[in-house]
Amino acid sequence: MPRKATLLKSLARGRVRTSFNKYNLFNLYKKGGVDLRSKSLYQQKWTAKQETRAYHGEHLTEKRWQNAFKPKLDSVAQLDASLRGGEIKETPFLLQTFAVLEKRLDFALFRAMFASSVRQARQFILHGNVRVNGIKIKHPSYTLKPGDIFSVKPDKVLEALGAKKPSFEEALKIDNTQIILWNKYVKEAKTDSKEVWGKKLEKFKNMSDSNPKKLQFQEFLKQYNKNLESQQYDALKECTQEGILTKLLTVEKQIGKLNGEPLSIDEFKKGLPDVQDPQLLQSVYSAYQEFFKSGEMKRENLSKCKPEELTSLAAGMLNPSEATKRELSDGAKSSIRSGKKILSECDKLWTKNIATYFKGRMSDVSNGLITFDPKWAINLKYHDPIKISELEGDEQKARGLVNLPWQRNYVYGRQEPKKPFFTPWKPRPFLSPFAILPHHLEISFKTCHAVYLRDPVARPGQSEVISPFDVPVHERTYMYYLRNGK
Repeated sequence: MPRKATLLKSLARGRVRTSFNKYNLFNLYKKGGVDLRSKSLYQQKWTAKQETRAYHGEHLTEKRWQNAFKPKLDSVAQLDASLRGGEIKETPFLLQTFAVLEKRLDFALFRAMFASSVRQARQFILHGNVRVNGIKIKHPSYTLKPGDIFSVKPDKVLEALGAKKPSFEEALKIDNTQIILWNKYVKEAKTDSKEVWGKKLEKFKNMSDSNPKKLQFQEFLKQYNKNLESQQYDALKECTQEGILTKLLTVEKQIGKLNGEPLSIDEFKKGLPDVQDPQLLQSVYSAYQEFFKSGEMKRENLSKCKPEELTSLAAGMLNPSEATKRELSDGAKSSIRSGKKILSECDKLWTKNIATYFKGRMSDVSNGLITFDPKWAINLKYHDPIKISELEGDEQKARGLVNLPWQRNYVYGRQEPKKPFFTPWKPRPFLSPFAILPHHLEISFKTCHAVYLRDPVARPGQSEVISPFDVPVHERTYMYYLRNGK
């Protein structure tokens, strides 16, 4: 039986444990160096033993640890040190005092970050969630040998490293708060969209380069630029004499006058809202007038045409067959020739206009800048508040009421209610300070497998046993157990 977890994360006692707990992180932060001054040698050894044992195998009784303790410490000899020259770092042998614990299966699971603490790793093993070389092992003290492969069920690793799953009542309260903040944001965006747009960009700009949200925003900007390039390519493909004439035929079909008169330039402008350049608009309108004079552009004929038929008609007007030429009058032929000449100028102007338009809309990924879109806030919608009193614990009903842009049809943290961890999965807070992977393990988080390569050893300047305490503390601990241990 392991020792009881009495006052394990106590902030008053301030012991550092083998755990990813946030209170343990605070204890580690405020710990500082172990004070060994003004103490007798025995007091120093006792204090060092207390501090180190609180971290290394605190769940083991003192008797069990003393039976496992080995005075002989593994290290690597630097035989060619005299040939290298310069300063050779000392080998921290005494950090290997607790190296024997690193061979235990429960410690290996914790070091591989498959469990959030050694005690949780022990629980995973006892419940049959761990395999060594494909065989289920239920002994936390199982000693690994070099080359052993151990694995944990992926759901257990997600539970260990994932954020805490909120209860249904807690999730609803958070959703209500999210809805209030979202409605406030929508109101501000609709009132002053440009100011809100600027605040969003400034917020991303001030984030650190390693912030996941900034990285996600930069990926969005890259994808946004790719979409613009694709749109520009499609627009340039249509920017031919035939394509422009097809647009003119479409405008006449949609808003042309039934009395046979041509559109005025103001009426014509409504049919081509994307054309903002006055020079281009005037040039396109001149081409429209010339083709209208030819008599080949009549609304009563165009209204029956489908889009693909308009394209064929435009191609026929630009390159009429010999039979069509014989039917055309001299005035119509002259108007078509004049219209084609103007279309060649329109083609150049339109191409230039497209290039300028898309260049102005391209985002600056490195600085997190994107061109302001006045219409971006139009599609934002207010969210109806959730009345918790009317739900009566009905989670299925509550799921259908949540429709936030980042969270649809599930309550906060409970996308999969049967999972014991936060869903959609996200890492637990304060995880990064504990993300230290040892040299003697090769780990695959994709498959939740790890290989125990060899027993940890000490090398010049480093030890492969992870510890929050320095050499002097381990030295006194080793001295204590060398006399009292076996």
